Amino acid sequence: MSSRSARRVSCLLVLLIAATFLSGPLVAAEPDRGEGRAARWPPRLWLNSDCGTPVFYRFDAPMSAEHIARVVDDLPGTAVDAFLPCPQFSDDQFWYPLESAEPYDGRQVPDGKFEDMYFKRVAGNVKSLIDRKLDPMLVWQRRSRKHGLMFIPSLRMNDVHKDYVDRWPSLRSTWEKQRRHLLIGKQVPGWYTHPYTYSWAMDYAHAEVRDRKLTIITELCTRYDVDGFELDFLRSGLFFRRGHEPAGRDLMTDLVHRIRVMLDDLGRKRKRPLRLVVRVPTSVAQCQEQGLDVPRWIRDGLLDMVVPMDGGYLDMTAPVEQFVALARGTRCKVAGGLEYYIRGYVKPKQQGITQASLERLRAAAASFWSRGVDAIYLFNYDCHGPFPFRDQKRQALNEIHDPARLAGTDQHYFVTREMSRETPVGSGYKQLPAELKQDGTVSRFTIAIGDDVPKKPTDTDPRSTRLVVRTTLSPKVDATLKFVVNGTRIEPTLRKGTVFFFDQPPMRKGTCTLEIGFDPPRSVTVRIEEIEFLMQRDLPGLSS
Repeated sequence: MSSRSARRVSCLLVLLIAATFLSGPLVAAEPDRGEGRAARWPPRLWLNSDCGTPVFYRFDAPMSAEHIARVVDDLPGTAVDAFLPCPQFSDDQFWYPLESAEPYDGRQVPDGKFEDMYFKRVAGNVKSLIDRKLDPMLVWQRRSRKHGLMFIPSLRMNDVHKDYVDRWPSLRSTWEKQRRHLLIGKQVPGWYTHPYTYSWAMDYAHAEVRDRKLTIITELCTRYDVDGFELDFLRSGLFFRRGHEPAGRDLMTDLVHRIRVMLDDLGRKRKRPLRLVVRVPTSVAQCQEQGLDVPRWIRDGLLDMVVPMDGGYLDMTAPVEQFVALARGTRCKVAGGLEYYIRGYVKPKQQGITQASLERLRAAAASFWSRGVDAIYLFNYDCHGPFPFRDQKRQALNEIHDPARLAGTDQHYFVTREMSRETPVGSGYKQLPAELKQDGTVSRFTIAIGDDVPKKPTDTDPRSTRLVVRTTLSPKVDATLKFVVNGTRIEPTLRKGTVFFFDQPPMRKGTCTLEIGFDPPRSVTVRIEEIEFLMQRDLPGLSS
């Protein structure tokens, strides 16, 4: 079949699915929409759930509806007002069968020898749900309605967990295996720092790939009573083969436009707006590099919400203000995205991965609110770290949605660093790590503080403050560094080896600058590894 004929057949399939569901959906839309939070736009606090670790990985078959609803049922009593379940297990395999896509039911493992014990558990659960006609998406829809939450499924537009060549081959669907000419393959972009040189990510330059995604999204939106849909462009940044990203921007824009038209048509039939949300890289430049013309999507009125964030770890220095400026005067809102993992703040035996503390989550949310976002968005919050949400992890869900509740709390800010060791120092999109210039020219770092900064502890604000700068400069090396905060030179309160501490530095609410350089110049290689700023009660004293 020619590519033109294949596209014609695919387009007819999209129309057939839409017509089938719109004339008589397999799962009836529910009239009891609930009152209160679900009616407000935009929601203040969003929670995206991959539904794997806390649900499908957690229980053996047969799972009950209560097992399936474990995450969404834990949200009452918190400020979360939008629930975004992921319908996929892998990129092209789903928790429950679609007319347009297969489920992860073990069909790719005919000998029963799964690569991972949890994959076997997932497949057993999926088969059991199919046998009992228990649709998890319908369970999440109904529980969201019951709890007054917006129900917005989130589709990963290219999930490359399947790239783990020898480890996870069962994550590749029959459709993908039969169409390897539609994959990125060996033409991975130079900035792709994955350890493998071949990718199973779909190449969106092909109309067949774009049409398939539209078919799947159309089926999900028509089958279920959604309040909108999210396109998650962050499970990998691979959408086009190396060098084809600029030419691909118009193709991806056309797909986003077609999804917008579908949602608008469906919304008119349901007599309410259906929202289109995208989760994208942290900067406009990075979006463009990957073939995502997000400024045009905003300008053309295609989006209701954009969520710029890092795809794997907490980035509180993400330049959300770029998107806030783009969205001003348009229909589009902006959310600040929070991950629960922080890499680079190494503790023993944690392999470079630590979890975000309550103080760090507060700092990130306060920083985003101060820069004009309309909402806070949580990713992997149920997947990583303790679940159900208890203690400080639950406390965060009742604070980070409201700047007033964050004011005066203990907060822990940091400048985000590149985590891939394959990215040369200074060549990525993050400020750190950074190599100091040997001629004495200062390196400049910025951090947006979202709360008033006390000059010293008082009865009304008993918090102390501390700036911490971690370097590679050994005390044995004959070199001196100068530090300038918001134009004022400061001297360290204490130095411990390669780490410099400054108590009560002249930081302030808003964007603060820190300049660091040699004084005088030195022919020495020194990197700035980490920068932190703490505001907290009972800050431990410094001892040499």
